[in-house]
Amino acid sequence: MSVPETQPSVEYPQTCPICGRVLDLLVVNPAGELIGCEECAAERELAGEVLTQDEFNAPTAVAEALAQFSLPTAKAYKPAPSATQQPRAHYWEVVDGSDRYYLKRFYSWYPTAGIRHMHSILAHLAAGPRPLPVPRPVFTASGESSVEAAGSCWALYHTLEGRSTTSQDWMWGRPKAAEMLAEMHLKLERFKPEGEEFQPWGAWTLDTVDRVLESWQPHPALPPELLAHIRDRLAARYFDYLYPELPKFVVHGDYIPANILWRSDAISSSVSGVLDFEKAHVDTALFDFAWGLGDRRPPLLRATIATYSRVRPLTVVEREAVTEALLLGALMTIDMQMTYFHNMDEVARLAQDLNFMVRDIESLRRVATSK
Repeated sequence: MSVPETQPSVEYPQTCPICGRVLDLLVVNPAGELIGCEECAAERELAGEVLTQDEFNAPTAVAEALAQFSLPTAKAYKPAPSATQQPRAHYWEVVDGSDRYYLKRFYSWYPTAGIRHMHSILAHLAAGPRPLPVPRPVFTASGESSVEAAGSCWALYHTLEGRSTTSQDWMWGRPKAAEMLAEMHLKLERFKPEGEEFQPWGAWTLDTVDRVLESWQPHPALPPELLAHIRDRLAARYFDYLYPELPKFVVHGDYIPANILWRSDAISSSVSGVLDFEKAHVDTALFDFAWGLGDRRPPLLRATIATYSRVRPLTVVEREAVTEALLLGALMTIDMQMTYFHNMDEVARLAQDLNFMVRDIESLRRVATSK
């Protein structure tokens, strides 16, 4: 389609968040988040894709997408960097008069059936007498919730109000996040989405664990005997014994601090939004719990389980499986940093947490199984 002469204004140029220089070429991580200049990324051994300013801001492609949502003269710009997040290659804030949205460009490998799957989940969560605060897609005049522009799929969403949280705040806000997760799980327990979940982000199996562990490069904080011990425990107690008995339904798939918004400066207030449902898939509730909420410190784990269970009580078998789910979640998190982001400093920190978790596993199991 033709691009309107009046194009959205896109913030330009970006600067390196590390050294502060104006960027001609930008390095972004696999999630599209700005790392900085090539020199700073190389110095920190952070792998990523190199983009020009025009590729990062994509004003022509943005204009083509917004025209299909009947917003040809809206202003689009990259969000300002915050303490918790840098601008991303695939997100734009959009303002049209008093209306505010955010625009997302999907990676070429993410299928349209996956977008339909995600949008049907969002519609279900936002419906009914107790709607949950999730992104609401904007529809085109023909009733489509995504469009094709510049060789990519795009979707536009109404903005959710709220602020992101720091890692330190998340430690204390985790019980409130658990309450929201339980409400979401309750609403999804019997729901059958349209489209198809994106298989690479589906449930982990023992074969997945074996394949991942074989692919890891040696790391001094992850000795083979430790990984073998965890693998054998998961095989015997989780995948062979507990996992087949766990309730299965659609889960969020990426319930982490970056995808949770809060209503006020006080983290103790409440959750105002849950973002990014691209990894939603059928699994046990413990996937979400272990991936983003689980904690190796018994007091915090006890508080999180108690808050979640007040809304959606965990079954006996779910409580029994919490510790193995935490081990699996730890492996998933390490794999993300090692193979996806190539952040060895973060791998070392996570490996230390994993060692503590293995050491304290029986204490954690007693916390999880007590009521």
